[in-house]
Amino acid sequence: MSGARAGGAGRAAGPPETIIDAAVTCIRQRGFERASISAIALHAGVSRPTVYAYFETRDALIAAAMERTAADVAGRVVASARRRARTAAEFAVEALVVARREFRKEPAFYPISHARTDPWAVNQQLTEEALALTRSILAPIVDYDPRLEPHLDEIAETLVRWLLSLLMYDTDRTSNEAKLRCYLTRVVALPEVGGE
Repeated sequence: MSGARAGGAGRAAGPPETIIDAAVTCIRQRGFERASISAIALHAGVSRPTVYAYFETRDALIAAAMERTAADVAGRVVASARRRARTAAEFAVEALVVARREFRKEPAFYPISHARTDPWAVNQQLTEEALALTRSILAPIVDYDPRLEPHLDEIAETLVRWLLSLLMYDTDRTSNEAKLRCYLTRVVALPEVGGE
């Protein structure tokens, strides 16, 4: 998936995880374009050949760093949305609010800020990975209303589109989280599932 040759699902403090941690830090500090293998190796306290022993290319390492960050953001989004939501629509609203907050805290990881390494889109199309991540974040919606399960793909795609717009543009209605939450509460409409 990420091009890593070693490592597992856990976060043991072995070389691959240390290198990924260093890549995330370098991207935060320097941006994607300046997060070189040399800088990442230096930050990780390993040699360039050690980095290449675990990651075939810089792109593979950057992808692993993106996957790590996305998983961390997804965990925080789901936890926060579950705490606040009582309905499927409230969960969707809260997921958007928290996702925007998280991406704004991590400007280097904005899904729209780096065209060459954009994990969200390829050739102007949303990637299956971006949609799969969004589906995993939104899966708890089905706990609130199981009838939404057949619509989860469309809900995920719609919310990704809204999130990208919310990251790019602010208006008075979306200028802070309280206003954004009120605005989204008024406009979020999940599919009617009773009379198909």
